[in-house]
Amino acid sequence: MEEYRGYVIEVMDNNEKEYPFKAIARKEEEEIKHKGHSKLQAIDLVKGTINLAIARNMK
Repeated sequence: MEEYRGYVIEVMDNNEKEYPFKAIARKEEEEIKHKGHSKLQAIDLVKGTINLAIARNMK
């Protein structure tokens, strides 16, 4: 488990051949999910989405 900008990110195995890992970021009732070829890729995709969501809310 990892924390990033107020979100808690958890990586787990995903039962898909192409995307064997899934990362889920949670903050209160909000949830962001991404699948990846590796744990690191799944985490990076979730972090990118978190950054995008924060940037959109700042406008």
